Amino acid sequence: MPEFKMVSNEGIRKLHTKDLLTAVKMTCDYEGDLFANDRRIISCLNNSQADNTRKLLEYGITSYVNQRNHSWNYRYTDPTKNVENYYVHHYHYSWGGDQKIDFTIKEYPESDQDHMFTSLADVMKFVRKTVATSPFQHDMDTDIYVKLFGADGLIHFAYGDWKSEGEPEIFALGKEGHKPIYGAKHYMQKRYDKLQAKFGGYTFVPADSESPGVYKAGDVIVLKADIDGLDHNELYLISKKETTGEDPELTIQSLKDYKVSAKVQSSMITFPKIGVKN
Repeated sequence: MPEFKMVSNEGIRKLHTKDLLTAVKMTCDYEGDLFANDRRIISCLNNSQADNTRKLLEYGITSYVNQRNHSWNYRYTDPTKNVENYYVHHYHYSWGGDQKIDFTIKEYPESDQDHMFTSLADVMKFVRKTVATSPFQHDMDTDIYVKLFGADGLIHFAYGDWKSEGEPEIFALGKEGHKPIYGAKHYMQKRYDKLQAKFGGYTFVPADSESPGVYKAGDVIVLKADIDGLDHNELYLISKKETTGEDPELTIQSLKDYKVSAKVQSSMITFPKIGVKN
């Protein structure tokens, strides 16, 4: 099994994982360089996003832009290898005479002491158990902090989100002319109530699921042939799905230069296929 280390502006750090995808996510979050047994896999310090995207494809990892927070994220190209793991670090502390508990959830471990779970439902169960066994009395709304740093960005959970069994629901808080903000249902309900009462014009709806179809906004693709000066050997990002139907129109941007864009039909593109290294 490879040993991973990350070199960043914070120094050299051994990563507590044997999984390449986890190591990639950690390294990209810290904008560092990733090494496996002293072999450099990617470089966020020196390489472009296009170069790193192409390099990761060689190792069986697909890059994409999450449409909820418009950030780069990563998954195994082989969907059977993708599993959801959550790592929880929690600690007790005193603030202003009140006893608090902070739970930080990530998609990768920060230390060997982190607790690992395979679903958010199990994470919330752990939160309930930890709070129930605390030797202190807590105000559930103000003393317990639960937050997730994940594919959708920073997600906060209120008492109503973690007190019940099952997966917490994710909702979107929106307003015309503004990008929607995502969070757990009860936490976002409180934000919506305050903002709606003060300013009005807000919407509060369940987060959209992935759009249907083979190609989605945020996917990295290649052209089947050169089109209007665009090189089929380059990588492109789908920035917008313009139409639906059997052969929808898409807006794509070059990963080398986001100013270079074009509208294409889905029949003109395909997913990149690059040999996978062992």
